[in-house]
Amino acid sequence: MAGRGPRPAVLLPVLVCGLLGVCVGVASSVVAVLTPDGGQYSARTSTRYDLAGDRSIYVFTVERPGYSLMSVTGPMATRAANVLDEDRSQPIPIGEEDPRPRWLSVADAEDPQIARGIKAGWPFRGLWGRTIFNVNHRPKNTHTGLSHVTVRGTEHAFPWRPLWPGFVANMLFYGGAMLAVWYAAVYAFRWRRGRRGRCPHCAYPVDPRASLCPECGYAFAPTSTGSSTGSAASSTSSAQTTSTLTSKSSSSEDR
Repeated sequence: MAGRGPRPAVLLPVLVCGLLGVCVGVASSVVAVLTPDGGQYSARTSTRYDLAGDRSIYVFTVERPGYSLMSVTGPMATRAANVLDEDRSQPIPIGEEDPRPRWLSVADAEDPQIARGIKAGWPFRGLWGRTIFNVNHRPKNTHTGLSHVTVRGTEHAFPWRPLWPGFVANMLFYGGAMLAVWYAAVYAFRWRRGRRGRCPHCAYPVDPRASLCPECGYAFAPTSTGSSTGSAASSTSSAQTTSTLTSKSSSSEDR
């Protein structure tokens, strides 16, 4: 029994699923931060980049599902970087372009500093935070968008500033999935009511031949059974009319 009456509400489910999508997106970043990094099996890179103005930086990155860490040492004079590389046991590759994102590329100072940025969220990185460790300035540590929390004896840095493209993408991903599940459940529930001979909208028992629900006024679509019944009735009526006219013409001829 298909219906043509009121459809499920749209605005409220969209708002609720959107809010839940935001919550789940934030929760995914928390889970990503708490997940162990896998030790030596986690993807790690260390690269030197020579910038304009005869300065260089070292970039160390860690990548794992839902989590990205980038630690930048510098800027420092390129000649100082050359001396530092001579003392290293392993050579460090030199990259071509500055890989720092805008939110981590802070104002460069002449004195060396370390900037550590974190992005978290799955499937897209939706939150970020950073810490600037100034070597010769006070305060030495400047935190932006990070909250340090100790969990089971281990301190974790949780980012909380939105990285808007990823933040919105996560909201749409999780909210859209929840909205699809909600609509599928609603239509399946109404279909089951119709199969049991009840109004899909209010569950009131209805006659299969009825076109409206007597309780809520829900309009039912015409069924194939009803159409065949109506066709059979019209065919019978036409046959009866033809028979009557034939009998009348026969009686008039006899006279």
